[in-house]
Amino acid sequence: MDPHELAERRRELETYWEGEGGFRERLLIEMVPLPTVSEQAVIDKRLIVGTEDPELRKVAEQFAGYFKRELRFDFVPFTADDFADSDEVLLINSRKVIMLSPVACGAVGFDRRENCLRWVWVHPFERGTGLMGHVWDILERRYGNEFWIETPVSPPMQKFLQSRDVNISRWGGPSPGH
Repeated sequence: MDPHELAERRRELETYWEGEGGFRERLLIEMVPLPTVSEQAVIDKRLIVGTEDPELRKVAEQFAGYFKRELRFDFVPFTADDFADSDEVLLINSRKVIMLSPVACGAVGFDRRENCLRWVWVHPFERGTGLMGHVWDILERRYGNEFWIETPVSPPMQKFLQSRDVNISRWGGPSPGH
């Protein structure tokens, strides 16, 4: 290969792959160890309330960004610094990565005022492991088994909800006057 062409390729790689906002940043999907999570935040070994802790909200925002990119939404469904009092964000603890501290592999956004599941995102390595079924059971214990599910619902989530016999009338949120 021509040395000039190789040098051009290396320069491109520096900005295209590694640079701020570069391709790597747009493709990388990380799980996040949570060494400082408090015992009070742990609902169950699989769910951690992240709403009160600014660091945990940042982790949830990271997962919300993955959700936005994967589903091609125009906006992230949760930001760490701009959320309503009724918003609750829960981090999902990995089943596959075992450490002394929890390792967040996804997040759930819930609106307590509307009793509505706003969004869920789980790392691809954790999908199909039964983790979401366990998380769903905890959500139903925490919020009741009649909470709303905000639309649009992705095809994999539709399949999951159907497998759990979640009535389709719950998809889309409460009707006016509810």
